[in-house]
Amino acid sequence: MSEIGLEFVGNLLALPTPEQQSAFVRTAGLSDADGLHRLLNIAAELAVRDPGKARRLAALCAAVADDAAVPAAVPRANYVRARTHAINGEFDVALRLIRSAHDGYVSLGQNLEALRTNVGLMAVLLEVGRYEEALDAGQAVLDTLGDPSMTSTAQEADFLAAMVHQNRGGCYEYMGRYDEALAAFAVAEERYRALGMIERLGEITGIRGNVLSHLGRGREALAAHETAAAIFEEAGLTLLHAQAFPNIGVAHLRLANYQQSLEAFERARQLLEPLDALAEKCFLLRNTADAYLALNLYPEALATYRKAADMLRTAGMVYDRAQALWGMGATLIARSEFAEAERALTEAGALFEAAGNAPSLSGVMLELATLLEARGDHGEALAAAGRALTLVSEKDRPVHQIYAHMRLADLLLPDAAAEPHLLAARRLVERLELPHLRYRLNERLGRLRRLQGREEEARVLLEAAVDEIERLRGTLPHEAVRASFLRDKTAAYEDLLQLHLARGDEEGERRAFAVAEQAKSRALADLLVGVSIKEPTGSVDAGLENRFQNLQADLNAVYDRLLAGASEQGAPLSELRGRVAEIEQEFSRVQLQAAASTHDPFAIPAPLGAVQEQLPADTALLAYHIVGDEIMAFINVNGDIRVVRHLGTVTGVQRLLQRLATQWDRFRAGPQFVGRHMALLERSARHVLASLYTELVAPLETLLDAANGPSSSENGAPQKLAIVPHGPLHQVPFCALFDGEQYLIDRFEISYAPSSKVYSLCQQKARRKSGKALVLSVPDPLIPAVTREARAVARHLRGAEVRDDAEATIAAVRAGAPSCDVLHLACHGLFRADNPMFSALKLHDGWLMATEAMRLDLTGALVTLSACESGRNKVVEGDEILGLSRAFLGAGAATVVVSMWLVQDEAAARLMEKWYEQLANGMGRASALRTAQLALKALYPHPYYWAPFVLIGGR
Repeated sequence: MSEIGLEFVGNLLALPTPEQQSAFVRTAGLSDADGLHRLLNIAAELAVRDPGKARRLAALCAAVADDAAVPAAVPRANYVRARTHAINGEFDVALRLIRSAHDGYVSLGQNLEALRTNVGLMAVLLEVGRYEEALDAGQAVLDTLGDPSMTSTAQEADFLAAMVHQNRGGCYEYMGRYDEALAAFAVAEERYRALGMIERLGEITGIRGNVLSHLGRGREALAAHETAAAIFEEAGLTLLHAQAFPNIGVAHLRLANYQQSLEAFERARQLLEPLDALAEKCFLLRNTADAYLALNLYPEALATYRKAADMLRTAGMVYDRAQALWGMGATLIARSEFAEAERALTEAGALFEAAGNAPSLSGVMLELATLLEARGDHGEALAAAGRALTLVSEKDRPVHQIYAHMRLADLLLPDAAAEPHLLAARRLVERLELPHLRYRLNERLGRLRRLQGREEEARVLLEAAVDEIERLRGTLPHEAVRASFLRDKTAAYEDLLQLHLARGDEEGERRAFAVAEQAKSRALADLLVGVSIKEPTGSVDAGLENRFQNLQADLNAVYDRLLAGASEQGAPLSELRGRVAEIEQEFSRVQLQAAASTHDPFAIPAPLGAVQEQLPADTALLAYHIVGDEIMAFINVNGDIRVVRHLGTVTGVQRLLQRLATQWDRFRAGPQFVGRHMALLERSARHVLASLYTELVAPLETLLDAANGPSSSENGAPQKLAIVPHGPLHQVPFCALFDGEQYLIDRFEISYAPSSKVYSLCQQKARRKSGKALVLSVPDPLIPAVTREARAVARHLRGAEVRDDAEATIAAVRAGAPSCDVLHLACHGLFRADNPMFSALKLHDGWLMATEAMRLDLTGALVTLSACESGRNKVVEGDEILGLSRAFLGAGAATVVVSMWLVQDEAAARLMEKWYEQLANGMGRASALRTAQLALKALYPHPYYWAPFVLIGGR
């Protein structure tokens, strides 16, 4: 760029006023036609490096040209400006400037340059969905180039034709006409190659990769995008280099390389952040939402789709907006928000239909078929799926055909009519390397073969599906992503489990138990053995760190107002909850960005089976499992596994749990009401607890009695029982289940775990022996006894540091956690049923959220959360428990004691003092808690008082 290179332009644009900038240009002798031409050359090059700077320079050139009466520079300045506005998603402005440039060239008699503006016009019309107009504009160029009167060199004509064919290919891609797109790109590539235009070849390589992705040629697509990125990086084309990374991310996503996909999107975000490139940022946002949806991160996906759809609507980017609406509809279906899903999908379908994009319209119709089936309209669902298949049957659309065949099979199973669709899908899948389709097909074929009684074929297929899922899951190092991954993939595990149980022998039961374990709390188990990452490692960029801190401050403020039940200035609770949801979704997205931007020390995780699973010899493990509406139980004693099926139904247990919640709610009526009606309240609660006992425990009595040899009545010691709930059974207070004479706690020493894997890991975990304890309490008028509780607890702990009220801070927890044997928190708790990993504990200076607690170092510690509802969890598919108990286990705690419902303040204080007293006397943790509960039961017989606390993990 000779003497007026980038440094000159930087100094020029740094001047504060347009007048000073114009004067600088004149002083440099650049206000004539030649000087402005040189400046506009720089602006054109900057458009693909720093479009914001290019726009400012081109606008300055236009202003100087007007002042200096140099009309020849104005059309070119406007054309460069148009390109930068298009990059920033300002398409109306871009169209106006392109037309102005065209008319300016015509008035100057520069017909070839006027014709060249049609290339830019095509690019803008493509983005706003006016595909036929774009194709017409391109055809006009090709027709005119053949006119002998058009004065152009052969090279100029070839270059112009190549750009037209490149844009024609883009139109065909957005219209779903992939074969024509590839043909157009091939013509453009041939001409660029002849002209030796390497950077343009990079563009063609990249956009061809997009079409290859649509056709299921994932490896070729990824190679194309990586080649393009390398070309742009070598050439220093910052914008084009940044544009390549979302495409790399999409290619990885379609190959089920989920972590690499997120990393590519994060790299794109970092490159695009300083650039005025709103259109590319919209595109990136939509693709990131696609990744969240693929990983079942539904709240993050929905929030990102909504943001992208709004931005794309404003920008007028029709194709990408339709894609965002499609993804939004799929996410809303997963969340059972059907009305909004239908609106989003209907709008997306209309946009694709208007574009003539049959493949994408087919995909939308398949989502509508899912929605119709969920609403119970089976006939309409079948019809919609059939129409979707018809749309993509005439041409080679393997990926879209596979999805259509599998959706039809889903709707037809268990009928034999599903088989032709599954076989057709298998023939197509065999042509493609798409793991996320392969395991889905194997799972469906396996289910069909199981229903047909072809058990060996079913086993091979289902094991292949599970192995593929496990392999894909193994590529995800970050805990939050692993926790969500199995949400829509448990069907393969359940079918395989039922297949093993159908054998009716001990080996079948053993294999069924192993499969059940594979589908339970796997992300938490991975965290405990160190094959997943609970937080970003390495450095997080300063921008993300600042966003973390600001979002944390916002959450603290809104949580305080939620706890008070009202807000400043009278804002209703619904508004507060809406604000909380917005902040939390943004917080989650920032966490995922931080995770994707940092080094992964566990890229090749050790297999989970490498950790030896052992149960204590004196402990029976009772692991419940749910398949459909059936509840079954596995009883494991020293590796001897027995299964009992059809204990009860999920529907029946959920009804009983609702009745039990009503029993606990009655205590909110106040002490006078409770005192007057205590006998009736106790009888009512026992009735519900007895019904739960009948459903869940009574059928197991014989096996439980035989599990540990002599019963408690013979040797005076309670049987040790570790319970692994499943699904809604995580809400069952097993220690309070009533057999008509006794509660379960009277006979058993009970502990809990999310899975037998987690249970065994917690037993094996080395316990801290630092001789230090950290006890915090935050009293208020609703929980005045917590200060007394904290001081009473501390009397029984060696090296106890007590921090009350103003000293009970988040910083104190962070500082003390790495060195304490025991962490005791007596404070308010807030359970977030809608977003459980944002459940939090109220400390003096703010809220310690579950997401924050997971970052603590509590390896081998005992953690007690003497807070209201600290043990409540939400259970998602894959039986991952989400909430405070998960967070502290994930932070490394060997044992966590939490409460399942709102705790009566005085009763909690008494129980905690007694428990720690027993621990100080050398009693085991589970035994000490049982002793304390029995002592409290003698004073307060109603289970509401003595049963809320449960011990999870190490006994």
